[in-house]
Amino acid sequence: MLRLGIISEIGAGENLGFARVWFDERNFVSGWLSLPSTNTKGTRHWVPVAVNSQVACLMDEWCRQGCIVAVLWSDTDRPPEWANKNTLGIQFADGAEIYYDSDAHELTVNAPESELNFTCKKINITGNVEVTGEIIATKEVTAGANKINLTTHKHPTPSGVSGTPTP
Repeated sequence: MLRLGIISEIGAGENLGFARVWFDERNFVSGWLSLPSTNTKGTRHWVPVAVNSQVACLMDEWCRQGCIVAVLWSDTDRPPEWANKNTLGIQFADGAEIYYDSDAHELTVNAPESELNFTCKKINITGNVEVTGEIIATKEVTAGANKINLTTHKHPTPSGVSGTPTP
């Protein structure tokens, strides 16, 4: 039986991934119900859910067993401003967001109050790169097909001009 309810408690520890739901029409709080997820044996998808979120649950007729099948939009929990029929993304509680607009062919990452950290063997970029802030490199930087080292490369001083070469 489909029942709508409000999350009253989020599990932690051994109950992580579960929540308790208050069903107002029965004035009843459920036992621990599994939160919805998309996962397989090797891949896990985690989305935190907040207390007071409206949910749809499949429950037995006595509300003793069941599961949460969806977290629902409501008058207070609205889709992000960028959401439309062509976007897929996530907006975090602190306002950071990542979304892809398939109509515009544009991936957007907005995290103005956050740092983005990438750890990988290598990042390959094909296309132009524009930077409007400072670039700080803690290792050697090379440029171009001739592998000019930007840390040690010096321009020679023109003839007749005194002084040391300039970087």
